[in-house]
Amino acid sequence: MLPTSDAAEKKHLWQSPATIFFVALALRLIAVRLLYTNTWNDYENHLWFGFETGRISRSIAEGHGFANPLYVQTGPTAWLTPIYPYLLAVVFKLLGVYSKTSALLILSLNSLFSALICFPLFYAAQRSFGRDVAVTACWIWALYPYFIYIPAGFVWDTCLGALLATTLFLFALKLKEQPGSWWTWLGFGVLGGVCALTNASTLTLCPILGAWALYPLWQKSRMSQPHDRRWLSPALLAAVGLVLTLCPWQIRNLRAFHTPIPLRDNFWLEFWVGNDGNASSWLDTEAHPSANAGQKAAFVRLGEIPYFREKRREALTFLAQHPGLYVVLCFRRFVFLWTGFWNFDSSNLQDEFHGFANVYLTLSLTAAMLLGLWRGLRASRHALVPYLLVLATYPLVFYLTHPTIRYRHIIDPQVVVLAALGLRSLLRAPSPAKSQAAQSAAPVTAPSV
Repeated sequence: MLPTSDAAEKKHLWQSPATIFFVALALRLIAVRLLYTNTWNDYENHLWFGFETGRISRSIAEGHGFANPLYVQTGPTAWLTPIYPYLLAVVFKLLGVYSKTSALLILSLNSLFSALICFPLFYAAQRSFGRDVAVTACWIWALYPYFIYIPAGFVWDTCLGALLATTLFLFALKLKEQPGSWWTWLGFGVLGGVCALTNASTLTLCPILGAWALYPLWQKSRMSQPHDRRWLSPALLAAVGLVLTLCPWQIRNLRAFHTPIPLRDNFWLEFWVGNDGNASSWLDTEAHPSANAGQKAAFVRLGEIPYFREKRREALTFLAQHPGLYVVLCFRRFVFLWTGFWNFDSSNLQDEFHGFANVYLTLSLTAAMLLGLWRGLRASRHALVPYLLVLATYPLVFYLTHPTIRYRHIIDPQVVVLAALGLRSLLRAPSPAKSQAAQSAAPVTAPSV
């Protein structure tokens, strides 16, 4: 039988993650009905219907394969990783390319992915900081306006990537607490590979979280017997799971381009559009081949790999000529990703202060997160470690290239948990007994076969 306090908690329907999930899903589906025309319209041959994702999915649905990221015929591409474009291609195949019904369905699927995050978010927060923080975090996720807007306003891998990354994070928390069998570690690596094939920026999360989860095993082995290597088998199995999951895509890229391509090939284009000398905004959209006719023509003329090599040359030239400016831009990108503020240029003010990705929403969540970090450092320091690892490593590529607030959404579940911890601390201090940090000294056993 449950203790009295737990039984009392169970009686409150609003504390159930299932209830919060249904509320979150309903709000997102309402937003889809209101905002789907942001996706479904004929601007630039349906450019806003997924941008490069939509172009590639159209190519797949029409029988031309994973190719043509700029609508015109340009051949095979590794512009994106494959999972979400193939999902959208299935929708196109069933309901029509760039059709209204396809827009409604894919945005509804995005909404489902976003709402499903409530479950791994709840259980991760509960393991780390207790049930009260978990409930608060789930309600923030369900009700925060920008988290409703993202699935309803963009056809991209953002919501599916965030769901997979949050599930991977919860998986790591469980492995840290109880390592489980070697097959469990293999599954952890496979899930990390699926994350990376959905959103390439998540590639770093699997090895970093896996190393954190393995640390107690390594520490126990080092302290008990100097030559004990029981931690090595789960580490190798996780690595094998990750590599085997990524291998088919790597082989496909090698066959298509006759050169090794690590997941995506467009890094230097993204670097260049953020560092081409135009610092009036965080991203020079007018220089991107999706929007610039001259750049599109150059892409068609040169081909994908030579074009990206040319962008690499131009980007490195800028970097060599303006190293000081680049450092300043990296700092400004850091500030922008956590505040939504770039400058007071009139061309940016509409987005920064009046659009959905605005300073008020972004800065308020960051402030609550910082409060949670401060509270966690005082009361639950060990529980903070995986959150800090994710927050410190995942955004690095966007500081170097260019950010948008939407890119950060992959790790917003971790931000929300810390924000909930901060907001709860304003009401009353969370119980240390409910913190996962209090269990950090629990005995750790080696994985069983």
